[in-house]
Amino acid sequence: MKNLTIIIFLLLSTIKIFAQNDAIYSYQGSVLKIKPSPTKEFTEWIAANNEKLGKAAPASSKKDSKVTLVFVVAKDGNVIDPKIWRGIGQGYDEYAYKLIKANPFKWIPGETSGKEIVNTEVYYQLDYIKNNNRIMTKDNHPLD
Repeated sequence: MKNLTIIIFLLLSTIKIFAQNDAIYSYQGSVLKIKPSPTKEFTEWIAANNEKLGKAAPASSKKDSKVTLVFVVAKDGNVIDPKIWRGIGQGYDEYAYKLIKANPFKWIPGETSGKEIVNTEVYYQLDYIKNNNRIMTKDNHPLD
């Protein structure tokens, strides 16, 4: 019995465990064939639930009415790990963060040319004046 236990232990200790590839890809990277994008429901929910829409921050100009967040669109389309990338203060940054966290709808995930669905880092700008929300570069320039 003791020998059997030792043999089982040795067999189990030699098994390698392979982790899944959970690399996070850049939205602007050339590896992605299909870029992640918000679903229609996600966009409509933001517009319907943004209580600050059309209200510029008191100490800001219209140019400074946008908060840029960075988050990961997971393989299943969920938005994870959102962070404020560029804010305008006065509570608008925190509000943008809460809107993104509370949104129950998913994004369409990114895909590589090999048809592998991947986690993708996205810079998303929330516009409080015109609701012209869009995906940005890391340098805060529109990708349009």
